[in-house]
Amino acid sequence: MREPVGQDEYGSTNSFDPDDLPNLNAIGPAMGSGNDFEKYAVAVIIVFGALIIGGLMAAAMTFGHRNGFLFALGGATAAWISGNALLLDRPRIYALFVGIAALMLVASTLTLVL
Repeated sequence: MREPVGQDEYGSTNSFDPDDLPNLNAIGPAMGSGNDFEKYAVAVIIVFGALIIGGLMAAAMTFGHRNGFLFALGGATAAWISGNALLLDRPRIYALFVGIAALMLVASTLTLVL
């Protein structure tokens, strides 16, 4: 049995129609405008981040710096964990692991330079 307009069975005045659930995910600032810049930005960040981390790992292996390789591997793992934290909507954990990844990648670079 349908409730009166503007009120559901619990007395809530929700503006969304429960029969319109497939359209709820389409609501947002880019709805209808076709702007997918965020998706492309994330793709660029992922690709170039992977290239940088992979380059550090390859350079460390080439020059025989085991510690540099392990720091780069740890940085890649921390970056991967931070991506999962972002998907799970945990911004503090995300920030923590991004910081850990940055420190480990700086350490990897320093083992190659020094």
